[in-house]
Amino acid sequence: MLKNSVYLTAIALLATACSGSNKFSPTAEMSGKEIFASACVECHSPVGESVMEISADMKDVDKVANQVLSGSLTMPSFPNIQGESARKLAEFVVENSKAK
Repeated sequence: MLKNSVYLTAIALLATACSGSNKFSPTAEMSGKEIFASACVECHSPVGESVMEISADMKDVDKVANQVLSGSLTMPSFPNIQGESARKLAEFVVENSKAK
């Protein structure tokens, strides 16, 4: 019983820490790798040689850019990562992620 309670509390804390809206604003000269290191690595840890693991259907620059902008249940939205910065970040994620 206690083990389940601890597990559920950990999940709730993770979901809270990685949801909502993040006000990070990249500078124009930042690379996709730099944006990822500044905005994403707090919740997305590297997986082996890859920056993260994503589903095969998310290995698409437009889908990743949209996910960054809109967020999800457990991922915050990043309303200040748009345009060229969103494209650079999405390309970096797609090129450097492992598909599940």
